[in-house]
Amino acid sequence: MPVEPALVVSRAQVIARGVRCHCPNCGKRGLLATWFHLNKACAGCGMDLAKSHGFYSGTTSIGYVAAILFVLIPDFVLVSAKVIGVTAGILLGMAGSFAFIVLIYPAMLCWMVMAYHVALPGELPANGGGRGEE
Repeated sequence: MPVEPALVVSRAQVIARGVRCHCPNCGKRGLLATWFHLNKACAGCGMDLAKSHGFYSGTTSIGYVAAILFVLIPDFVLVSAKVIGVTAGILLGMAGSFAFIVLIYPAMLCWMVMAYHVALPGELPANGGGRGEE
């Protein structure tokens, strides 16, 4: 069985950087071009951030789970406890889910970059990987 080479940037470092929206390779800020888009490359080290078309679909999965946990379940509890009415609960759930997802979307983009490189840390240029050879 081949031995995997030691990683310069560990998975723990990738997670710590990703949670803060920093580059998984160099640790500097600069992943976001706008609220809804990643830069094509890291502003600090130039690491290519372009992924396949399906890359952004991961934010949808994160968004659904986050909206259920942080908006819809508390909304359901409020309606069940009769703190708010059913109509208000439905409107709050719809508007709250949309607003929450828009609010956390930049973080979700960073978390997708993080998840990719936690799964494949050898793809980081600092770990000997890169996209130029393909």
